Amino acid sequence: MTDTYLHREADAVAPKAVPFWARQDGVAVIVGAYMVLHAVIATVFEIAVNADDAIESYLVQSLELSYVPRNPPFFDWLLWGLQQVVGTDRLSFALLRYTLLFACAMLVYRIARRVIAEPRLQALATFSLSAIWVIGYHSHRILTHSNVMIVAIAGAFLTVVALARKPSAGLYAGLGAWIAVGILGKFGFVAFLGVLAIGCLIEPTYRRVLLDRRILVTLLVAAVPLGIYGWALWHYGQNVAQATAQTIGATGAGWDAVLASVVGALAGYVLPLAALMALVFLPYNRGEGALPDDGERGAARRVLRTVIVLGIVITLATTFAVGTTNLRDRYFHVFLLLLPVYLFAELERLGGWRPRVGLYLGVLAAMAVGVMAVRVAVPLWPDPRLCGRCVAAEPLYKMQFGVSAKLGTSPTLVADDRFSAGRLRAAIPGARVVVWYEDQYRPPSRPTTGCARITGIANGLPRLLLPPADKNTIEMAVKWWSPAMNPHRWSDWQMTVLSPDDPLCR
Repeated sequence: MTDTYLHREADAVAPKAVPFWARQDGVAVIVGAYMVLHAVIATVFEIAVNADDAIESYLVQSLELSYVPRNPPFFDWLLWGLQQVVGTDRLSFALLRYTLLFACAMLVYRIARRVIAEPRLQALATFSLSAIWVIGYHSHRILTHSNVMIVAIAGAFLTVVALARKPSAGLYAGLGAWIAVGILGKFGFVAFLGVLAIGCLIEPTYRRVLLDRRILVTLLVAAVPLGIYGWALWHYGQNVAQATAQTIGATGAGWDAVLASVVGALAGYVLPLAALMALVFLPYNRGEGALPDDGERGAARRVLRTVIVLGIVITLATTFAVGTTNLRDRYFHVFLLLLPVYLFAELERLGGWRPRVGLYLGVLAAMAVGVMAVRVAVPLWPDPRLCGRCVAAEPLYKMQFGVSAKLGTSPTLVADDRFSAGRLRAAIPGARVVVWYEDQYRPPSRPTTGCARITGIANGLPRLLLPPADKNTIEMAVKWWSPAMNPHRWSDWQMTVLSPDDPLCR
């Protein structure tokens, strides 16, 4: 018998039969171009940092072992280091965000090459990350620590696959490094690690990875940085359990409300990916060109299936047990990040996909262009009906001249909250920004050229909501940069000059 699986696999990956977009260099170019275009939008069109970026902007005014108990510090360490080179404005956030997303996509592509035989499906699985709405849309607007976690999830899974294929002490050490990065990136990585371990124990090929004595190298490599971080939590008196409970929010909700929360979050994560693949590849599919299961690829696919299914079951069970409705779609990163790889691996076994590749690619491209168009439209037309608070369109940079003229080049600014403080720091180079109330983090003192309290950084609050002005208060009414909008939108700010000896300024 000459038409064996190996022969058909060799035909499938013959270089002349593979289009550029499905080759390794083509995937890297396309993913890289996608990230560069979004980075350009973030630094050229959007003129202020978004909400989650603002919080991190406030926190990274110094390098600390731990900042707040809710999130571990690895993202902040990266951002702090980057800002020492490129400054505190939007560029630092764009560089970090799209470097992380590019790294995640290319790691997912490497996983796809180990799980899927056909190069076209490997590429489609990678490109399909953009059809996961949390990645294709929300990652450009809000996510920070989660972007570190998804890189670690992809890196850890790829390393486990490599260990199952050819174990070595170096790979075990690499797995320990990924575990450290994942947990120091976001605590949700622990849940991924748990279901991954169960998936490996169930699959005989992967069971050997965990039972190999060299797993002690993994534990040792991970234990050193995690031990230092654990000491920092103890030293600063930061309670991670208490912070987690605050994140979960109210408990004891009814089963119907909890179920609605789980279904909504799950649907928010898998759509439009699952719907798009079902609509394009399933109708009238006769299974042409289906490939039978392969031992090595099949084992990796089954581990992926266990991670996905078990993760959903555990999420459902724990959410019902706690009775919380505060479940967000982005929380499913932990279990469903590699869903595109699994779905395209199953599609390869199903067959019938070849005539429909062009349609699927076209829809993916249209979705990507649509998201970019929306991002560009927000600063051009920041109407509340389009973007609500329109955080990225508020022209905070227009405050620079007034602040520097009154307070010098190294001012201390007092803000209403972390959000306002972080946005001010990103918009005004050289500023040290504090909040007026006692907070878990306060940037260290430094020599200052002046101090003032800035009020009203909340997207055009009416004047009636601002505090009464005194003799040291400067009123600032600023028009938004919105060439396509009539009437224009305005922000009203107040700058109240304070003495550098004022307790708020110290």
